[in-house]
Parts: sequence; structure tokens; C-alpha cells
Amino acid sequence: MEHAQNLGDQTTLPSDLKPIPAAERIEAIDVVRGFALIGIFFMNIEWFNRSFNEFNIGIPPNVHGLDWAATYFVNFFVAGKFWTIFSLLFGMGFAVMLNRANATGRPFLVPYIRRVIGLGIFGILHTVLLWPGDILFSYAFTAAGLLFVLFGNWKSFLISAALMIALAFVPGMNSAWVLVGELAIMALLALFLRHERTFKVAGMQLSSVSIIFMVFGLIGLSAFAASFFVPPMADNRKEMVVMSLAFFATAFVATRYRDPVDSRFWKAGVWWYAVPFAIGVTMSALNYQQPIENAFNSPEAVKRSLEIEAKNKIEEEAKKAAEAAGKKYVAPEPKKDEKKVQKTEVEKKIEKQANTIVAVHEGEKRIAEDNRILSQGSYTDVVKHRWKEFVEAPFNAAGQAFVSIALFLMGVWFVRANVITRAKEHLPLFKKLAAWGLPLGLGVSVAASSIITTHTPGVSGDGNGLMHSLVSLASLPTCLAYVSIVVLMVHSSSVFANIKVLAPYGRMALTNYLMQSLIQASFFYGWGLGHYGMGRASQLAFAIGVICLQVVFSHIWLSYFRYGPMEWIWRGITYWKIPEFRKAESEVGSAVASASS
Repeated sequence: MEHAQNLGDQTTLPSDLKPIPAAERIEAIDVVRGFALIGIFFMNIEWFNRSFNEFNIGIPPNVHGLDWAATYFVNFFVAGKFWTIFSLLFGMGFAVMLNRANATGRPFLVPYIRRVIGLGIFGILHTVLLWPGDILFSYAFTAAGLLFVLFGNWKSFLISAALMIALAFVPGMNSAWVLVGELAIMALLALFLRHERTFKVAGMQLSSVSIIFMVFGLIGLSAFAASFFVPPMADNRKEMVVMSLAFFATAFVATRYRDPVDSRFWKAGVWWYAVPFAIGVTMSALNYQQPIENAFNSPEAVKRSLEIEAKNKIEEEAKKAAEAAGKKYVAPEPKKDEKKVQKTEVEKKIEKQANTIVAVHEGEKRIAEDNRILSQGSYTDVVKHRWKEFVEAPFNAAGQAFVSIALFLMGVWFVRANVITRAKEHLPLFKKLAAWGLPLGLGVSVAASSIITTHTPGVSGDGNGLMHSLVSLASLPTCLAYVSIVVLMVHSSSVFANIKVLAPYGRMALTNYLMQSLIQASFFYGWGLGHYGMGRASQLAFAIGVICLQVVFSHIWLSYFRYGPMEWIWRGITYWKIPEFRKAESEVGSAVASASS
């Protein structure tokens, strides 16, 4: 692969590193970022009052009245729509940083790597010390992946892949396979965006990435054909067909719609975001055709689940005993006769339901443990609990990059095409995005809510997977519509332009995001004020109150200081130089006057 730009010699830092002048800031980005923080708060506050292990259950069955209405509003009008905005903004930030580095002769590569490392450190600390729903650690992986997509060559991909595969074989580091998968995705995106060579196959000129996906599709069809001769493969025929069709569709799109070159970023982003959720919708729709069944209603499955749990308990005790003795635990091999037994369809169904019951019981234990520690435990107890969860799979956060990279790429396009940097010239485009995206996105979300709003663990065929897949798919058009509406308000000459009051709030996004977690952890957890389990409507009222205070605080703070405290630290890490923090007295006076006017 070719380098998009030679950045290898950019290692020196100009001595005239200064804050970005107010006139050069992109006000619309600051306002959108502030708006996104509001939605993020509305989403996150629920999970300061519930265990994350309840994430896919939906609205709790015991919630009614205003609490039900508040939960419904967030689940279908907010959830999924605002982390996508945040991801879009991170992509924009990357492109803005690159553009300014190129325009000023400032280094980009090394400062950017330090910036990503700093983000990752913030994310780890946030996860362990405050809240496991952190997005910063995940964004650090995505930001690193974006660097590979835009500037990596085949050597860097191969070396990185080898290191990650080696890391995955280190005991306790199995989650590093997520990094391997992420790198493979980044390599495919890099091929689509930057590799211009085409190949003639069966009379067609195909791009390299199209050929790769055609091979994947053929492998899928071959597996489908083989499933008629290999019985254990028969259960996955639907998945084989759907995945093969998705691969062939991607191969077609990667060649047919790759030009013009300037459009590749948004095309890659939209397609890469939509395809996984479209697959999810298809598979969930097929499963939705099956009758609703509750695994707990099968006596055979319940009996089998007890056997599995008893076996798991014995193995867990043996494992603990081996660890206490300083020995390595080796699981017993299945008996030869157990390996040879071919199960009937009924037996397979019972086994599947039994495993579902076991998973539900394990989930209930984790939920109970979470609730106990968060509502009654000390701060030390909570930190130990979070650290234990983190070290069990430290790289799982990178899984978010499979989706967020699509939004990063769209964000890069918004800046490269000057759509956001010269937003006033592109208001017709924003009007179209709002006019089409809002009814489409919210319409699909509301339609999805008609399928199911509350899921009972252990029940299949109730449409829960279909609902979640539809809402996730609808989040992209809704996200773009929300961003467009905010941009249109910023450039409005009416009262709607007052949304600009969110600009300082957005400029201090990192500080305010972490502050939200600190306030919520202190207020809800047992080691703080102990209001864990607050009703959903009260949660939103609390969030609105904190947001209003944060907006006022941001205005006051930026009247005296150039950056928010966390932004100042992050900028220092990025450029490896202590930035100016306080404003000069003349600047303070004008800022205070401006804020009060």
C-alpha cells in the first residue's frame, strides 16, 4: 500500500505552539459536541443505577408511568444516536488536526500517537476508577486504527498483526484476538480508500478489496454446499447464505461505487456501518419467524442445566485448588463414547436451551454482585471489582472500533470536503440530511419499539434481537439528522441560534464527560451518597440539572482559562509541552464582557 503522505520526518516541534485562535475554531463542531454530551449523559445515567449485565433486557418489567416514558424516550430517541455523534466528531477532530498540521508545518504523526496514548490512559483510569461504560479507551483503539487506514503500509500491518497474534497467546490475553480482527478490518478499509489498481476477472475490472470479498463469498457458498455432507454444519446454513450475500454485495459496491475518490470516505463509512446491522436485522427477522419459547418451560432443559452447572462447579473448584497449589489446571478430556454420540435434533434443542438457562443463571449472579457492590460497597470494593473485570479482557473495548471506525471515516469526510468547516455554504446538504434522516431514523426506531420493549432472559423468538438491530441501523440516519439540525440552528438568524450557548460546554467535552461520571458515581454509588437505583424520570431531571450547571461552569471557566483542565493535560501530552493555561488580563476582561452580554 502506498502512503497517503510522508510523515516520517515530522519529529520536531515548532517553538511557537499557541492555542487555536477563537476565530479559527469551528463553532459548529463545538456546539454539536456540547449537544452530544447531553445525549451521552441521558444514556449513561441509567447505567450508574443498573448493572451493565442487564443491557439487552430493555425496559425493566416493573417500570411504569413517568419512569416507563422516560426510559422509552431514551431507548428509542437517544440511545445509539449520540455515541455515533461523538464518533463522528472524533473523526472530524482527526482531520482538523491533520489539516492544521499541514497548514502550519507542525508535526502530526508523533503528537497524534501521544494523543491516542493519552486518550487510552484516560479511558483506563475512567473505567477502573469511576465507570465501566467508558468510551475513551475504545476510541483510542479506533483512533489508532484510523492511523493505519490512512497511512499504514503492508509492512506496518504485517508487523502489527504478528505482534498482536503473539500477544493473544500470552496467558490471560485472549482478548488480543479482538485487536487482530480490528487490524484486518483496517487493512480492508485501507485497500478500498487508497489502492487504485484493478484486476480483470471474468471480463470485469475489479478492485483488490472486491476480489477479497468475492473470495469470502465463495468460501461461504462452499461451506453451505459442504453442510449437506457434514451434518454438524447444517445448523449454520442460514448464516452461511446471509454472510455470503453480504460479501458479494460488498464486492460489488467496492468496485461500482468507489469513484470519485473524494467520496470514498463517506461511502466506506456508511456501508461499513450499515452492513453488520443489516445482517443482524436479516438473521433476527428469520429467527423472529420461530415460535416464542421459554427455555425454563422445558423440564428436560432445566434438568440438563442442573447437570451442566454441577459439572461447572466441580471444574471451578478443581481450578481453584490447582491455582492454590501453584499448578496449572488442565480440563479433563471428554470420554471417547461422548465424542462419537450423534445427537438428535430434539437433543440439540434441549442442550441449547440448557446452555441458555445456565447463561441466564450466571448473568443473574453477575447482576446481583454488581448491585451489591455498587449499592453497598466501599470505593475500594468498587475499584477492585472494576479492575478484576478489566484485566479479564483488557482488549474487549477494541471491539467497538469495528463500528466506530465507520463513523470516524464519515467525520474525516465532513472536514476534507469542507462540509463542516464551511458549513454555511453547505446548509442545503444539512437540510436534506435532516429532512430525510430524522423521519427515517426515528420512524424505524419507533417501529422497532412496536416489536418489543422488554425482554425476558431465556425467551427466544420474541423479536428482541430484531428490535436492537433495527434501532442500531436507524441510529446512523438519526445521528446525521441530529447533527444537521444543530448546524442549521447555529447558522439560523432566529432564536434557535441561541444553541450556541453550548459551544463552551463542547470545548470542554473531555472535562465535562469525566466530570459527569465523577458526579454520578459520587451521588449514586454506595460509597457516595447512596442513591443507587433512582427512578428513570428522576434520573433525567438530575441529568438536566447537572448539565445546566456544567454549561454555566464552562462559560465561567473559559472566561479565565484557555482550556478545560483535562483538555489542558491532554494537549500537554499531545505536544509534549506545557501549554499556556490562564488567559491574559486583557483577554479575561473581554471574555467576561462577552459572556455577560
